[in-house]
Amino acid sequence: MKRQHILIFFLIIGSNIIMGTQCRKDYVTPKPTYKFVEKLTLTPYKKVYSINDTIWVQFQTTDKSLYDQLSNRRISTDTTFLGGGFYYHRRYPIGNVQEFFCDVDIDNSLNPKFTTLYTWYNDLNFATNCNSNNYFFEVGFIPKMTGVYSIEPYLQAVPCANKVNLNYTTTNFIFDLADCNKDVWLSIPPASRGGELGSTDVSIDKKEMFVFKVE
Repeated sequence: MKRQHILIFFLIIGSNIIMGTQCRKDYVTPKPTYKFVEKLTLTPYKKVYSINDTIWVQFQTTDKSLYDQLSNRRISTDTTFLGGGFYYHRRYPIGNVQEFFCDVDIDNSLNPKFTTLYTWYNDLNFATNCNSNNYFFEVGFIPKMTGVYSIEPYLQAVPCANKVNLNYTTTNFIFDLADCNKDVWLSIPPASRGGELGSTDVSIDKKEMFVFKVE
């Protein structure tokens, strides 16, 4: 009788494991209809900036379209606007007070919101005009504190109100730079780079973030 109970116990455990595995197999991440990739200009390019310098980041198109990596062509996106913004990320040294590490210069027509997020992020959020015939924004980041920082875009093509959705899409903005200063990132003592398991290194290599020092 005792053996029978043990056998039943292991059968129940085995069934749960199999069912859990099957559920994970049944879930399939949807493939995007479009995989938009665009480039941001950044000027002036430096490894080290001074306090009160201005780092300009700009994006502009001649029409309302975005480049689709899947079809290798530009797709009309005239029913969308660009929403999201940038993280101004304090990498080193890490403080324990929420504060602004920089000022921003951006057109008020973009309805910007600039906030502190935790003790290591400043967050700039804005949206382009839904009714314009092209995409355009220009942001100036003005460092106010010394340290090592990164600028990270998180912009998406967002459907305008009462417009047709583009289905499932991804939007990735990268910097149009030959070098996003990985050496500046690596100059931070290894114990102070955080437990990101190399993800920051990969993002810098992919030009998804720009790293710099302020002296």
